[in-house]
Amino acid sequence: MKKQVLIFLVLFFSLFNQVLYAAEQVAESSSLLPDVPQIIGGYDAPVAYPWMTAILSSSVSDLFQAQYCGGVLIASNWVLTAGHCTEGKVAGDIQVAVGVYDLSNWNGTRINVKRIVRHPAYSSFLLQNDLALLELSSASVQQPITIFFGASVQNIDPKLLNQLSTLIGWGVYDLPATYPSTLQQINLPVVADSYCNSTYGVTLLSSQLCAGYAAAANKDACSGDSGSPLMLMVDGQWVHVGLVSYGADCATSNGNYGVYTRSSAYVDFIKQYVPAAKFTAGATPLPITTNSKALPWLMLLLHKN
Repeated sequence: MKKQVLIFLVLFFSLFNQVLYAAEQVAESSSLLPDVPQIIGGYDAPVAYPWMTAILSSSVSDLFQAQYCGGVLIASNWVLTAGHCTEGKVAGDIQVAVGVYDLSNWNGTRINVKRIVRHPAYSSFLLQNDLALLELSSASVQQPITIFFGASVQNIDPKLLNQLSTLIGWGVYDLPATYPSTLQQINLPVVADSYCNSTYGVTLLSSQLCAGYAAAANKDACSGDSGSPLMLMVDGQWVHVGLVSYGADCATSNGNYGVYTRSSAYVDFIKQYVPAAKFTAGATPLPITTNSKALPWLMLLLHKN
């Protein structure tokens, strides 16, 4: 049966328990769960994203049953995921499948994890600094995703407020607890922190962002989506802007605003271990020439573009 459990995040300053997306990590022997692994309100992703990574329990041979979190390839031998997806695990407990689209129909190679590098300030209680790096034992040939640096040629607001982001993953897509085998996709707006603050009785950090819709909108990440990427089209390419951290119990609220780890807040941490990772760049001003006879065709090309 599909490996899943619901872990409750107890917030000492909140009146209610909230169920985490980390739910899928534990209770690997449960026989009470359906035997199928989507995002609530989502749809089949139109393409297989080469950087999308299924985080797998290495002890489970069936890929569909083994998947319990998501992640992204950020260099040939490094995967970025949520810190809570690695909690209580050693490198040998985890494998990854990179570029997979259908968990029930994939002939690629499962790659072993060589090392887990969880953020040193990760908090399992409040899920702060909720990200981790997985060093792979062998390189993947798939294309890594670029990480949003907080700057771009388009001069997008670094806070990403009101941007319509795209979430992909294999988490629950229908209630009660029905999982897909094919990768799911949904568009979620980045909203003001106050929406998540009031929903969960917290104060979001600058390293977190709030995205999604109010309860009962039936559009949300859910169990199985932890660590999965929140993406945005920036400067003509998909970039990683956040990863699924925690939220409300999607099974009872039918979706709600979710809290995501903001990847641009961890550029220095990522660069420390993954110097080959790619990041967006800020606008580069065009050179100014004072020689009107030099390159007379240059202004024509600029106007045409």
